[in-house]
Amino acid sequence: MPVKVTNSKEIAEAQSKLDEVSAAMVESDAKAKEASSALRESQAKEKEAIHRENDARETQAAAVARENEAREREAPFKAAQEEVDAALNDVRSQETTRDSRTEELKRKSNEGGVVQQNKAKAELAQHLATDPLPLSKAKITLEAALKKSEKARAPFDAATKEAEAARAIADKAAKEATAARQVAEKAKKASEAAKEAADAALEAVRASYEEAERFLEELKNKPGCAHGALWWLDRELHEKKAYMPERKGGFKKN
Repeated sequence: MPVKVTNSKEIAEAQSKLDEVSAAMVESDAKAKEASSALRESQAKEKEAIHRENDARETQAAAVARENEAREREAPFKAAQEEVDAALNDVRSQETTRDSRTEELKRKSNEGGVVQQNKAKAELAQHLATDPLPLSKAKITLEAALKKSEKARAPFDAATKEAEAARAIADKAAKEATAARQVAEKAKKASEAAKEAADAALEAVRASYEEAERFLEELKNKPGCAHGALWWLDRELHEKKAYMPERKGGFKKN
């Protein structure tokens, strides 16, 4: 009676290869989908971050222009006020000088010899005879001009400060938007790296699939094989292709 030849050992090996390929395909498919989803999300976030940064930069540019305009409008009033300040300080300096001279002559009128005292008294009388009214009047006029200048400058000064505050807010927003864009770019690069790794893993699985497919074909051609078992293995192996991208030889399930 002839001995029946079986390939049970090879079939078991084929089943083992199939199980390994199946597990690897499921895992790589899940990771590939997860990586693709993460990449799409990171790309969307980067796009949104770039849009926000562009908006922030536009706002910043507008704030700078507004600040420059406010400074230009304030400049004439500021310059006029500085001139008034300088003139008022000059008047006050002259008045201080006069008062100091008066006190000095008064002191000398009571010091030294008679001749020296009389000389000082004469100088004091001449000094006091000089009409201080023009000086006092100039001082009053200048103080009034200063108040008028400050009042005229006030709204322009307020506008400048408001523009400066808006500029500061815009600068901060632009800085934050740039930082967010940089974070988004970094996240996108990480997602791209993860996607590449997932694609590489999928390519390795495809190679394992082809190896299992070749082994099964070789087994079919051997004598004494259990065709029923091999048919099921072949069918199961074919179904696993659904986990592979179509560009890698996979197919879509109906």
